Amino acid sequence: MALFNDHISVHRAPLVSDAYGKHRDWFQAVKVWEGLGAALPYRRSEVPELPTRETAVTRITVYLPGAIAWDSADRLLIRGEWWESDGDAWPWRLGSRRYTQLYAKKVTK
Repeated sequence: MALFNDHISVHRAPLVSDAYGKHRDWFQAVKVWEGLGAALPYRRSEVPELPTRETAVTRITVYLPGAIAWDSADRLLIRGEWWESDGDAWPWRLGSRRYTQLYAKKVTK
């Protein structure tokens, strides 16, 4: 198991309605969890082969201590970079210890 030495915070934004529909208002986001966890790369970055797209997707696996109330729209701040959720969280136990495992992604140009 990786050491929990990455400072991680989980942020949640309210769902708001406007003329275009519903969306998350990230200017009103609140921090719902903060502490030490582990953020580990689990796959290489994906760079599309077609020259029409100029983005790359980086994915990581994140381990947080305890049972975190995770929402699929939450964002993570890890080492000064913003990451988006990439699926549901997975709570698991190791003996008497409880952890939350989740995947996150970041799209860059």
